[in-house]
Amino acid sequence: MDASGPLSWRVPQVKKDSSVNRWFVRWIVVKESAQIIGSTSFHAAPDKDGMLEIGLGIHKNFRSQGYGFEALKGMWSWACTHHEVKTLRYTVSADNAASVALVKKFGFIHVGQQIDDIDGPEEVYELSAQEFKSLF
Repeated sequence: MDASGPLSWRVPQVKKDSSVNRWFVRWIVVKESAQIIGSTSFHAAPDKDGMLEIGLGIHKNFRSQGYGFEALKGMWSWACTHHEVKTLRYTVSADNAASVALVKKFGFIHVGQQIDDIDGPEEVYELSAQEFKSLF
């Protein structure tokens, strides 16, 4: 993994508390070829209010082909089976039009902005777990 991969952040979190591992990295694999084309991971276990934020990365050769939608739908569907999850969150740079369009396909609502230490300014989108379950 290069330094920008999710494992560089997640491994130290798991070393500190192995119970959080279930919320972390899932590889995105093309079924027909078994090729790994990306990954998705929650940033941490749900917080005290039940908020759960996710990250997504897909190799540039496989973007805009439906893999992101499928991966996020699967992760959020799994997360919503856990009673402690109340709010799903997705943060993205305002200039990442493809990711903004992707999260809007799920019905997420823009709730504000934040400054990420690594990525800089980000738009914050949220959807209640209950609403997600009713839609999907």
